[in-house]
Amino acid sequence: MALLALTACGSDTDGHASAGDGEDTLRMSVDENAFRAEPDIAGVTSMSLNTRFDKVEDSDRARVLAPGVDLRITGVARLDTLDVDVYADLGGNAPSVNDEGEPIEEVYPAEGQAFFAVEYSSDDPQWEPRGDIPDSVASVVINGNDVAEVFSTADGTMQRGTIVASLPADSAPDAAVLEVETAGKFQSLSLLNGKRVNSDVEHIYDVVDRRVEIGKAEEFEETFTGWAGGTERIAGSVVDAFATPWLDRGNGGDGWAGPGKTYLSVEVDWVDISGADDDESTVHLELDNGKTVQPDNDPSSLVNAFDDNAVFQIPATTQHVTVVVTPQVKVGAGSGAKVHKWDPVKAELTIAK
Repeated sequence: MALLALTACGSDTDGHASAGDGEDTLRMSVDENAFRAEPDIAGVTSMSLNTRFDKVEDSDRARVLAPGVDLRITGVARLDTLDVDVYADLGGNAPSVNDEGEPIEEVYPAEGQAFFAVEYSSDDPQWEPRGDIPDSVASVVINGNDVAEVFSTADGTMQRGTIVASLPADSAPDAAVLEVETAGKFQSLSLLNGKRVNSDVEHIYDVVDRRVEIGKAEEFEETFTGWAGGTERIAGSVVDAFATPWLDRGNGGDGWAGPGKTYLSVEVDWVDISGADDDESTVHLELDNGKTVQPDNDPSSLVNAFDDNAVFQIPATTQHVTVVVTPQVKVGAGSGAKVHKWDPVKAELTIAK
């Protein structure tokens, strides 16, 4: 099995594989009794390919990210033949001998097509918060048609393998892709050059791997007379935060953040109060442009205003926010209830690479 010479195949300035003289040379060198593959056959093979893969340069444009998925095509190759066992592993049917009664050991591409092979790998990017992840399914898609499932994160997040596809020799990079679907959003890498050619959530690549740093964080502590007449304490501060493009409902999100947005999850360490008193403390964000952002979720419980993280959706380009906590407690019920209010407590957050 041999790799077609780059000088024979070539490529145009748009990255298309150029058949040119290479296709003519291949056609002339194929015996009329040679066995040709079915057009557009593709799939994952566990068989070894005796070829050299050209390394795909590692970059943000050469990866697909999702919860539990950091998918990269690490190598690409173009082949002039496939071993008959590899062809069978892809689901192809080949007779054991040709019309001359000679054993078939190699399979040639269909007329006008070429064999392309890629090596891929995927690992868990470990987005916060750690825990359950949605199922993502990766498939080979040719000209918009699903032709083979490659893997599902339901079977694990560490994935490695080799894909082989028979394609028109002059295919554009987006004609054949490794596509990942996560919660109704699709992203894909080209099987021809390993680059990302589509993403329904392209904005996430501006926010992944960004860390949130807490600058000045004010601490709050006060006392008040509770419903039973004793002295009660209310206290707390912002202690942690993280940004992520995905949060499930159990963590205050709704899957993917909205277009051009990212989630900011803020942890407020707040004391529990007596169930007879009502903690009405609230939290919101102030952006640099003066806009105010309210949380998407209700972080409170019966005894704590911030039992869960408060989750916000903010523009993906946001670099600075101010978290504003407004302490408030209501003691008693009805018209005779007494409301205790204090000045807001603030924390400055920086979001950066």
